[in-house]
Amino acid sequence: MSLRTKWRPTDLFLVCFRDRDILVVEKKAGVLTVGRPSGRGVDLMTALEHHNGGRAPIAVHRLDRPVSGLLVVARHPRAERALIEQFKEHAVERRYLAAVSGLMKDDEGTFESRLESKDASLRMRSSERGKRAITHYKVVDRAEAAEVSFVEIELETGVRNQIRVHFAEAGHPLLGEKKYLDPDDPESSAAQGTERIFLHADVLGFQHPMTGRPLRFEAPLPAELMGWRKRLLRATRP
Repeated sequence: MSLRTKWRPTDLFLVCFRDRDILVVEKKAGVLTVGRPSGRGVDLMTALEHHNGGRAPIAVHRLDRPVSGLLVVARHPRAERALIEQFKEHAVERRYLAAVSGLMKDDEGTFESRLESKDASLRMRSSERGKRAITHYKVVDRAEAAEVSFVEIELETGVRNQIRVHFAEAGHPLLGEKKYLDPDDPESSAAQGTERIFLHADVLGFQHPMTGRPLRFEAPLPAELMGWRKRLLRATRP
């Protein structure tokens, strides 16, 4: 099967790699990774069934609904177990591109905390308990007039909403963020007002779960994020 590399308006995802064990896909923003119990909303696992012989594939990690980018999906339980083990050992390369509110002081750094959800909303926050979460970042550009920083992010762990929580708690919520804005800070939403979040999983690297062969995939910024980035930088540069 030849795999398409260009998006059509109706696409929910692109298949970047497929064999008998795994699928690697690039998810469009606005698509759930896994379906809700209510059945509401479009989800990636259901949409991928026709690529898996009519059977539901198995999600081994997720991207939040408003986030785009790369995911590896298992086609059978043996592949699932091997991939989950790599994630547990922090052996998977996961890089994200993001734009955050404010001019970050340090060019690079690490956020580390324990994250947990304390209510039915599944809103995560740092606490003394919860799952260990480590996020590394590097500032790659700044739009000074717009007061926006562009960052590359490497995940050492994978806790729900980890990137979004860490940057919001540091006073630099992602552009397009709605869930983790500070309601007591009227300036925190100054750079918001978009239909999606500026966060994209652009690099995914791991060992093939059956053969052990190293695999690495890259997905450039979607057109809407690339255009957004250019507009913000154009406001800063002559």
